[in-house]
Amino acid sequence: MTDPTDPTAEAAMVLLREHGPMHTDEWARRLVAEGHGYLADMEELAEYIGHPRLGYLADGRSVALDALLAGRVLTHRLTEAEIASGILDAHPDLTPLLPFDDHDPAAGGLSTLFRDLDDDVFDERGVDDPDWPTDAALLLEPDALVEFRAGDLVALAFVDGELRLTAAATPPAPAPDLAVALADLVPMDRPEPLDTIIWQLMADDRALFAAPTTPLGDLITDAGYVCDGDDIAVRGFDFAAHRGKAHAATVTAAHHLTDDETEAVMAFIALIGVLERTPANERERAVDAVVTSTRDRFAGLARPNAARAAFGEAYATCRAGTETLHLASTVLRDRGPRKIAPTAHWLAGKAAELDGRTADAERHYERALAVDPNWDEALEALARFASDRGDAVRAIGLLDRVEGAYREPLYDLLQSFLPVDRPDLGRNDRCWCGSGRKYKACHLGKAEHPLEQRAGWLYQKAGSFAQGIEWRPLLISLAQIRSAHDDDPMALYHALDDPLVADVVLFECGAFARFVAERGVLLPADELLLAQQWLLAERSVHEVEAVRAGEGLTLRDVRTGDRLEVTERTASRQLRAGDFFCARVVPAGSTMQIFGGIEPIEPGQRGRLIELLDSESTDPEELVEFLSARFAPPRLVTPDGHPMVACRAVFEVADTAGIRRRLSRRFGAADADRWTWTEQGSVLGVLNLAPGTDPWVLEVEAMNEPRFESLVDAVGAADPGARLREQTRTPASELMAQAQAQAQENVRPTHPIDLDPEDPAIAAALDEHIRGYEQQWLDEAIPALGDHTPRECAADPTRRDDLIRLLDSFPQEERPGAMSVRRLREALGL
Repeated sequence: MTDPTDPTAEAAMVLLREHGPMHTDEWARRLVAEGHGYLADMEELAEYIGHPRLGYLADGRSVALDALLAGRVLTHRLTEAEIASGILDAHPDLTPLLPFDDHDPAAGGLSTLFRDLDDDVFDERGVDDPDWPTDAALLLEPDALVEFRAGDLVALAFVDGELRLTAAATPPAPAPDLAVALADLVPMDRPEPLDTIIWQLMADDRALFAAPTTPLGDLITDAGYVCDGDDIAVRGFDFAAHRGKAHAATVTAAHHLTDDETEAVMAFIALIGVLERTPANERERAVDAVVTSTRDRFAGLARPNAARAAFGEAYATCRAGTETLHLASTVLRDRGPRKIAPTAHWLAGKAAELDGRTADAERHYERALAVDPNWDEALEALARFASDRGDAVRAIGLLDRVEGAYREPLYDLLQSFLPVDRPDLGRNDRCWCGSGRKYKACHLGKAEHPLEQRAGWLYQKAGSFAQGIEWRPLLISLAQIRSAHDDDPMALYHALDDPLVADVVLFECGAFARFVAERGVLLPADELLLAQQWLLAERSVHEVEAVRAGEGLTLRDVRTGDRLEVTERTASRQLRAGDFFCARVVPAGSTMQIFGGIEPIEPGQRGRLIELLDSESTDPEELVEFLSARFAPPRLVTPDGHPMVACRAVFEVADTAGIRRRLSRRFGAADADRWTWTEQGSVLGVLNLAPGTDPWVLEVEAMNEPRFESLVDAVGAADPGARLREQTRTPASELMAQAQAQAQENVRPTHPIDLDPEDPAIAAALDEHIRGYEQQWLDEAIPALGDHTPRECAADPTRRDDLIRLLDSFPQEERPGAMSVRRLREALGL
């Protein structure tokens, strides 16, 4: 083996640059053939190899796993449970081969299972033990092992790119002694990844595991080592303590905790673990033991940052249920240091909120403030409750006691709903509203805002609810889809605040329904009624029929045909009549408004989007993915739906008479040794026979790869002796990028075509060509028309508007070499 900095590794890089991207076994064979081994630096390798099967070695280098593992054999001794279920416990005997588990069991392949992720599969196979297997397993066909008996040795080998399971040879090969090699790789004070170590052993010794031998787990045990999960360490190593330290370090970094805060959070997690694992009749004694050993460590939870970390870790990492969280808060309240009482009440409030017990949650937060009037987390929680009630004065008063709260968006929103005093009225004057009551008893210190103004506040209340920890996984998942086409490192962060993502979590994912059910008791009566109306409003596709800039829009709901007058100040300055967009339009007092963003829609997307919105099986991820596709780089396709790729091949042919005859039978008569492949009026490819120096050459061109392959096959059939001299396949997007770069740099094209449109002959040829193309275009499936042809749309009243908009988007002036919109309209009767 070689060091990644030595000339051998450099030679590997040179080889990769010369041959371009290759499958890993291909470049590995080349490297081996030239005496370079199969190891190279990971960062450089990743630039040239698109295949994902790369693994890290213990010495810091990377390895092409399909080359390293080719021909290796690992064994495993069967149990009754494995034979009965058709599931192999892969750990640790077979795990080094698991990167190649991606084949269908029904086709004789294997796939990986994990107990906590695939419980339904284990249930289907009759596996009752919830703790078996402890790690990875391999799924086979149900009866794949029925011919074996418990104790039989099976062999798993990687052959020709696939995993193959067979009975092991009897007797197996002599067992190798791994003690010395493992001593050099596994330190005494920490574990190492099992796969990394075994791959390193294989890389160091090409004969290791070349034949069936003793199972890997037995070899590791015999050498004085032990496996736990994905790791290997010396016998007697305390894995639990090591993982505890690693978890603590992660918690510290994630929540920016001090040492005593980290200690407090870890003590709370330990308490949660005891409460989760211990039966109810033994719980009190177990809690006594925890409190006795850790009571003083809980003190760090007095600070809000540590309290937030404790709750987040317990819920998100330990997956503690609300009952467990409530029990833990009771332990902290009754048996922890007095200074953490506010934390205990706040945790009880969080548990109650997760359970939907709004009144109980509010009582717990009030108790936290009764102990410490300035405890930030309780102040913020009660401010949200006051906001839900529509009490901006109380909400602002609570937030003013939290340092830095004035920077939050909620603070600014609440400011706009504070009451405005009337200095022209005395306290005992009749109120301005006409009620006949004194000003001090009627509207002094109070605000009344119409419902259309408070609709935005209501939407923000629900949005704040949907930011809760239970909705966070959904929010992150949808944000990942939304930002998938954005290379900005902060794209995911920004997508978390994307209006569409937030709105889909609220409505399609059910957060708004939960908000109404749980927090509706706090809402003003008219806002609760409005929220219930919003639950009935569906996301739809809308056409802009009229625009009142800075005021609103007249919309037609494409799904229902309803016409809506919408108040929308911002979008009305950007949209124009004829535009389509997807949005949720909802009532807001005497107006209709749009919340959750506006997604522009091309006419050709309309049909598919309506199908998604109408289907009950459409999931939120699918909807966000569809609406986010507009951010993807442009993908050019031919009318038959294949990616547009400029393909060209050059063949040397000897039998020119024979190939002329055969190509003419296949593609029709040639025009000066040029054959055009056409179907239904569309040109699919061109073949051009030209005299070379000797022999003649045949050039083949097509604009997508399936057509190109068909032409290449046709050439092979017409002249089996034809020799392929060269071929190129260039995506149309690359050609466009090159053209744009040339235009920006004012660079003359490599192969200029000097056509003078003033030349009568050239003008006539251009006119003839473009008229022919226009006739072809009239009968082509156009993506912007939902894959319908212009003639079909002209004859269909429901699609004619789309066709008119498309023609309106074309350049309207008559130009040589360009389609004439006037002629197209005449041909279509428009």
